[in-house]
Amino acid sequence: MKKIASIVLAVAAVSMLAIGCSKKGGASGASGSSSFAKQKKQKDPATNKVFDFDKMEIVVLDWWSDPDAPAASKQQEDEKAWKQWVCDTYNVSIVQKSSGGWGGHPEIIQNFCTTGGDENYIFVNDGRSFPTGMKNNLFWDLSQFKVDWKKSKWNQGVIKQTSKGSSFYGFNPAMPEPRNGVFFNKRILEENGFTADYIYDLQKDGKWTWDTFEEICKALTKDTDNDGIIDQYAMAAFNSEFSFSALDSNNAAIILPDANGKYQNVANSENAMEAWNWIAHMFKEYQMPQPEGSNWDWFYASFINGEAAFATDQEYLAMPGNRFHDNMKDDYGFVCFPLGPKGTAYRTINNDNIFTIPACYDHDRAEKIMQAYDLWSDPVPGYNDPDSWKAGYYAAFSDERAVDETLQYMVDNPNPRFDVVVPGLNSSEITWGICGGYQTPQEAYEALAPSWQAILDDCNK
Repeated sequence: MKKIASIVLAVAAVSMLAIGCSKKGGASGASGSSSFAKQKKQKDPATNKVFDFDKMEIVVLDWWSDPDAPAASKQQEDEKAWKQWVCDTYNVSIVQKSSGGWGGHPEIIQNFCTTGGDENYIFVNDGRSFPTGMKNNLFWDLSQFKVDWKKSKWNQGVIKQTSKGSSFYGFNPAMPEPRNGVFFNKRILEENGFTADYIYDLQKDGKWTWDTFEEICKALTKDTDNDGIIDQYAMAAFNSEFSFSALDSNNAAIILPDANGKYQNVANSENAMEAWNWIAHMFKEYQMPQPEGSNWDWFYASFINGEAAFATDQEYLAMPGNRFHDNMKDDYGFVCFPLGPKGTAYRTINNDNIFTIPACYDHDRAEKIMQAYDLWSDPVPGYNDPDSWKAGYYAAFSDERAVDETLQYMVDNPNPRFDVVVPGLNSSEITWGICGGYQTPQEAYEALAPSWQAILDDCNK
């Protein structure tokens, strides 16, 4: 019943709905902002009076949101009403909307942060705009503002990812997205003597490791028609997603900050080299060869068509509108990436969107924008079920264990990824030669180390 209630209350977990406040005031949701009249009004610590933002208009600019989209559930109606109450109560207008599309979004951010303007923006960034913006001092140091960054709503992985010493430059008001894991084809496993529960049980018992993963891969990679040629492979893996997950599973990374916030190349650490060598071995022994004449993303089609048992990628592929959910006939499950010898916990790589405040604003203006958004982004009163985020995922996955066990591990244990916040660094370069068998891990590292060091030196200035 709890899961059914979650589905009724939290369809919003499937997709992010942008909700705006009417400048005219009044309820924009069906429940009405008056239903929150008894809520405690927050006071400005500087004046000890209820916040009053003097009709300030704020735009949270992303590349996907439609503030006029109708509410799809009771929860979304109540969320609109709550945000309207915040706007009415604190004399502010806030709306989250699209800049017009993904392609031109970084240029809009760079141009505004460089030249300034009358608009009060909070920008939503990804890896295309944040690294360059941080390097060029385009964003405010958020530690300078009177905001409680210890609130549970703030994604601590994003704060850690965007930190330089005691300063940090990005935030995200949502739980970490569960991301990198291993999809498995249940039919292929069952035809070869394994069950879906077997893999889930390994994970639950802490025995889902590189070794047990390889044991299964060895059993699945074989010559089924006895012609001397391997025609069934265990993996159709995306080399970069597999590699980053394997590194993380062995407590390794490509780039990490030192104690002073300076980025360091750690792709040749002991843990990393152990992972690189295992990655090379797995691709040589168990990865399906790329079909002749196929596109770069051939591995998706191979997994969808049931030609391989395992695909390493992100959970969103199981959501409606995405490759696996919409195209795959075979049933599939999802587990965390198996633990390496130096791994300590099932987890995932944290790499969520980054919200920023333009540094072209003076301190008073920037802090008001941040304080208003802090109030506006607080959870809707009455919706405090810690499992409400699972609703959309129950609808996406065919078995609950993928959600209750795998995704729960991921939400509980996100690990920030730092190479994506270094401008100009293409970390996938190291995976191509290793996974393709063209270079040993040491050769691949040595070939890239000088150019990567130059990029890091420039970034660390």
